[in-house]
Amino acid sequence: MKLLTFIFSHEQVFRAVKQESSQLAVRRQDKNGNPLFEQLVFDEAYLPRFRELFFHAQGQVAPVLAAYQKDIPVNVSYFERADFTTDRDYIVYLGMDDDFNMHMARPVEDYIFHFIKDWIMYEWLKDKSPDDASVYLAGTGKYRTDIMIGLAQKINVRRRRGYWF
Repeated sequence: MKLLTFIFSHEQVFRAVKQESSQLAVRRQDKNGNPLFEQLVFDEAYLPRFRELFFHAQGQVAPVLAAYQKDIPVNVSYFERADFTTDRDYIVYLGMDDDFNMHMARPVEDYIFHFIKDWIMYEWLKDKSPDDASVYLAGTGKYRTDIMIGLAQKINVRRRRGYWF
């Protein structure tokens, strides 16, 4: 069995969401032509909201990974939502079959990262800009499918005896 370990750090995901929301805010303007920077940018002022959405995104991607996830406790820990010093990163341990194509590990990690980022952006924008939020929601569906396909990739094709495919 091959063990894949993916670590999605709090800071890394936050930077990606902040950059994505900043790029979106620069392109959007109100009726007077002013950028909607204050309303759309996800910055440090919203860290508690980011933490909530980060956990929510983890819960959304977990069912896709459930068939492969392994629980590897490092040490006993507790969970407290308001404590920003602990449980900041999302660590996923996946137990893959021996015939899993390891070249798919990096793309799967990238799909999970973008799923989390797009889910947070969707939740952030669904009340502020529903049209933009729908774009991110569509992206999460695509990444969810890509994750499932990537995790199912095998090195050798299984054939039935006497058949070519």
